[in-house]
Amino acid sequence: MEKFKSSDAIIDFAIENEIKAYKLYTDLAAKISNPEIAKVFEEFAVEEKDHRKQLEDIKKGGIFHVSDKKVADLKSTECTVDVEPTGDMDYQTVLVFAMKKEKKAFQLYTTLANLTEDATAKQLFSSLAQQEAKHKLRFELEYDEVVLKNN
Repeated sequence: MEKFKSSDAIIDFAIENEIKAYKLYTDLAAKISNPEIAKVFEEFAVEEKDHRKQLEDIKKGGIFHVSDKKVADLKSTECTVDVEPTGDMDYQTVLVFAMKKEKKAFQLYTTLANLTEDATAKQLFSSLAQQEAKHKLRFELEYDEVVLKNN
Protein backbone atom coordinates (compact mmCIF):
# COMPACT_ATOMS: atom_id res chain seq x y z
CA MET A 1 0.00 0.00 0.00
CA GLU A 2 1.34 3.39 -0.91
CA LYS A 3 1.84 6.18 1.62
CA PHE A 4 -0.78 8.91 1.60
CA LYS A 5 -0.17 12.49 2.63
CA SER A 6 -3.81 13.41 3.33
CA SER A 7 -7.35 12.08 3.60
CA ASP A 8 -8.05 13.60 0.18
CA ALA A 9 -5.21 11.51 -1.26
CA ILE A 10 -6.77 8.38 0.26
CA ILE A 11 -10.16 9.28 -1.18
CA ASP A 12 -8.60 9.99 -4.59
CA PHE A 13 -6.95 6.56 -4.47
CA ALA A 14 -10.31 4.94 -3.68
CA ILE A 15 -12.01 6.88 -6.50
CA GLU A 16 -9.36 5.63 -8.95
CA ASN A 17 -9.99 2.07 -7.79
CA GLU A 18 -13.72 2.48 -8.35
CA ILE A 19 -13.07 3.87 -11.85
CA LYS A 20 -10.88 0.84 -12.64
CA ALA A 21 -13.51 -1.56 -11.29
CA TYR A 22 -16.23 0.17 -13.34
CA LYS A 23 -14.12 -0.12 -16.49
CA LEU A 24 -13.30 -3.77 -15.79
CA TYR A 25 -16.96 -4.68 -15.36
CA THR A 26 -18.18 -2.72 -18.38
CA ASP A 27 -15.41 -4.21 -20.54
CA LEU A 28 -16.30 -7.72 -19.36
CA ALA A 29 -20.01 -7.11 -19.96
CA ALA A 30 -19.20 -6.12 -23.55
CA LYS A 31 -17.06 -9.26 -24.10
CA ILE A 32 -19.35 -11.87 -22.53
CA SER A 33 -21.42 -13.79 -25.04
CA ASN A 34 -24.03 -14.95 -22.51
CA PRO A 35 -26.51 -12.05 -22.06
CA GLU A 36 -27.46 -13.10 -18.50
CA ILE A 37 -23.83 -13.09 -17.36
CA ALA A 38 -23.19 -9.82 -19.22
CA LYS A 39 -26.11 -8.32 -17.28
CA VAL A 40 -24.48 -9.40 -14.00
CA PHE A 41 -21.32 -7.48 -14.94
CA GLU A 42 -23.38 -4.44 -15.96
CA GLU A 43 -24.97 -4.50 -12.49
CA PHE A 44 -21.51 -4.69 -10.89
CA ALA A 45 -20.49 -1.65 -12.93
CA VAL A 46 -23.49 0.33 -11.67
CA GLU A 47 -22.56 -0.49 -8.07
CA GLU A 48 -18.97 0.65 -8.64
CA LYS A 49 -20.25 3.87 -10.19
CA ASP A 50 -22.38 4.44 -7.09
CA HIS A 51 -19.36 3.90 -4.83
CA ARG A 52 -17.41 6.43 -6.87
CA LYS A 53 -20.22 8.97 -6.45
CA GLN A 54 -20.27 8.43 -2.69
CA LEU A 55 -16.53 9.03 -2.54
CA GLU A 56 -16.76 12.14 -4.71
CA ASP A 57 -19.66 13.47 -2.62
CA ILE A 58 -17.78 13.04 0.63
CA LYS A 59 -14.75 14.76 -0.88
CA LYS A 60 -16.99 17.72 -1.78
CA GLY A 61 -18.32 17.79 1.77
CA GLY A 62 -21.47 15.86 1.02
CA ILE A 63 -23.44 13.71 3.39
CA PHE A 64 -23.85 9.97 3.17
CA HIS A 65 -25.72 7.37 5.18
CA VAL A 66 -23.69 4.92 7.23
CA SER A 67 -24.82 1.46 8.17
CA ASP A 68 -22.98 -0.12 11.07
CA LYS A 69 -24.55 -3.49 10.38
CA LYS A 70 -21.88 -6.18 9.99
CA VAL A 71 -22.28 -8.63 7.13
CA ALA A 72 -21.78 -12.39 7.44
CA ASP A 73 -18.90 -14.06 5.60
CA LEU A 74 -19.55 -17.57 4.27
CA LYS A 75 -15.82 -17.84 3.40
CA SER A 76 -16.64 -19.41 0.01
CA THR A 77 -13.65 -17.64 -1.54
CA GLU A 78 -11.32 -19.72 0.59
CA CYS A 79 -12.52 -22.88 -1.18
CA THR A 80 -12.04 -21.58 -4.72
CA VAL A 81 -9.07 -20.90 -6.97
CA ASP A 82 -8.29 -17.51 -8.48
CA VAL A 83 -9.72 -16.95 -11.96
CA GLU A 84 -8.88 -14.51 -14.71
CA PRO A 85 -11.87 -12.91 -16.43
CA THR A 86 -12.48 -13.96 -20.02
CA GLY A 87 -15.23 -13.48 -22.58
CA ASP A 88 -16.36 -17.10 -22.35
CA MET A 89 -16.73 -17.47 -18.58
CA ASP A 90 -19.51 -19.69 -17.30
CA TYR A 91 -21.73 -18.61 -14.42
CA GLN A 92 -19.70 -20.50 -11.79
CA THR A 93 -16.50 -18.75 -12.89
CA VAL A 94 -18.26 -15.37 -12.87
CA LEU A 95 -19.39 -15.98 -9.30
CA VAL A 96 -15.88 -17.01 -8.18
CA PHE A 97 -14.38 -13.95 -9.87
CA ALA A 98 -16.99 -11.66 -8.28
CA MET A 99 -16.55 -13.13 -4.79
CA LYS A 100 -12.78 -12.68 -4.93
CA LYS A 101 -13.07 -9.15 -6.34
CA GLU A 102 -15.51 -8.12 -3.61
CA LYS A 103 -13.28 -9.65 -0.92
CA LYS A 104 -10.33 -7.59 -2.18
CA ALA A 105 -12.49 -4.45 -2.25
CA PHE A 106 -13.60 -5.14 1.34
CA GLN A 107 -9.98 -5.52 2.42
CA LEU A 108 -8.98 -2.32 0.60
CA TYR A 109 -11.70 -0.21 2.23
CA THR A 110 -10.95 -1.68 5.65
CA THR A 111 -7.29 -0.74 5.20
CA LEU A 112 -8.17 2.77 3.98
CA ALA A 113 -10.49 3.28 6.97
CA ASN A 114 -7.57 2.43 9.24
CA LEU A 115 -5.19 4.77 7.39
CA THR A 116 -7.24 7.95 7.55
CA GLU A 117 -7.61 10.15 10.58
CA ASP A 118 -10.53 12.06 9.07
CA ALA A 119 -13.60 10.79 10.94
CA THR A 120 -15.97 11.30 8.00
CA ALA A 121 -13.67 9.51 5.55
CA LYS A 122 -13.16 6.71 8.09
CA GLN A 123 -16.95 6.26 8.32
CA LEU A 124 -17.29 6.28 4.55
CA PHE A 125 -14.57 3.67 4.04
CA SER A 126 -16.05 1.48 6.77
CA SER A 127 -19.46 1.81 5.14
CA LEU A 128 -18.04 0.96 1.70
CA ALA A 129 -16.25 -2.05 3.21
CA GLN A 130 -19.57 -3.31 4.54
CA GLN A 131 -21.24 -2.72 1.16
CA GLU A 132 -18.51 -4.80 -0.49
CA ALA A 133 -18.98 -7.51 2.16
CA LYS A 134 -22.72 -7.47 1.36
CA HIS A 135 -21.99 -7.88 -2.36
CA LYS A 136 -19.62 -10.75 -1.59
CA LEU A 137 -22.27 -12.43 0.59
CA ARG A 138 -24.79 -12.12 -2.25
CA PHE A 139 -22.39 -13.92 -4.59
CA GLU A 140 -21.54 -16.53 -1.95
CA LEU A 141 -25.21 -17.33 -1.43
CA GLU A 142 -25.72 -17.59 -5.19
CA TYR A 143 -22.62 -19.81 -5.46
CA ASP A 144 -23.93 -22.10 -2.71
CA GLU A 145 -27.37 -22.26 -4.31
CA VAL A 146 -26.34 -22.70 -7.95
CA VAL A 147 -22.96 -24.43 -7.85
CA LEU A 148 -22.68 -26.40 -4.64
CA LYS A 149 -26.24 -27.72 -4.55
CA ASN A 150 -26.05 -28.85 -8.19
CA ASN A 151 -22.76 -30.76 -7.85
